[in-house]
Order: sequence, then C-alpha cells, then structure tokens
Amino acid sequence: MNADEWLNVISRISHSQPLDLDAELFDRGLTSIKNIQPASHPTPPSAKLWESGENPASYIGVRVTKRPADCTQAALRLAGAASERGVIPIILTTLPDSGFERFGFRVERLTGDSPQDYRQLEEQLMRFWDMAIVIDAEQVVQLG
Repeated sequence: MNADEWLNVISRISHSQPLDLDAELFDRGLTSIKNIQPASHPTPPSAKLWESGENPASYIGVRVTKRPADCTQAALRLAGAASERGVIPIILTTLPDSGFERFGFRVERLTGDSPQDYRQLEEQLMRFWDMAIVIDAEQVVQLG
C-alpha cells in the first residue's frame, strides 16, 4: 500500500466496532479455526511461488495472541508507521478475530495444535514476507 492508502486506513480508525451479525441473528459466537495446513511441511512452498524481486517495502510482524480490549491506538500507531516510514505491518495471530481486521490490516492466521506449530508457521511467514522483526501487539498497545 502507498502512503495515501495508509492515510485512508487512519481516517477509518475509530472506537466503534461492527456488529457481529452471526451472534445477533443466530446466537452464535466465534469458533476456533481448524488446522488447514500440515505444520510438518519440510520446506515452505510459498518461497517457491513468487520471487521477491525489487520490492522496496519493509514488513514487520505484529504478533497478536490476545485480542486487545481496544486496539484503536495500536492501529493508529501501526498505520502511522506504515504511512511515514513505509513499514507495512502484518498481523500474525492464532485468534479468529484479532481486532485489526476491521481497520484493513493484512492478517495472517497461524494454525496448529501446539506452540511449535505456531512458531513454525510464523517462521514460514517471516520468510515469505521477508520480515525484519516480529513484535508483540502488547508492546504497540503500551505505547498509547
């Protein structure tokens, strides 16, 4: 995304949250996402699909293990960094709803049955996106 697109993301960030229609209409809550990919794949196939080429963007991973009560400040900080510094945040989460989807961030779901599975998929995504660093969402939220 370019700077104008990130400014559009910033303009949409608010404390308002969308209504969960499934819960309202069908009295259902969110369910966990089932494991859709074997975590024991020896080499990440994603690295073979596309060549990185001359991509000037930098990517950082933001690990979300617990949905923040209010992630608007973190979303503002991340979108601001993306706009000002050209650093694109990629949300890495095991949750069905991290809270960042509604703002338009790229969200990658980590599936598996153990912390080792999650770590392996996170490492694969780090290679795919060529992430320099992965930080915890709590660190971003604490910045206020």
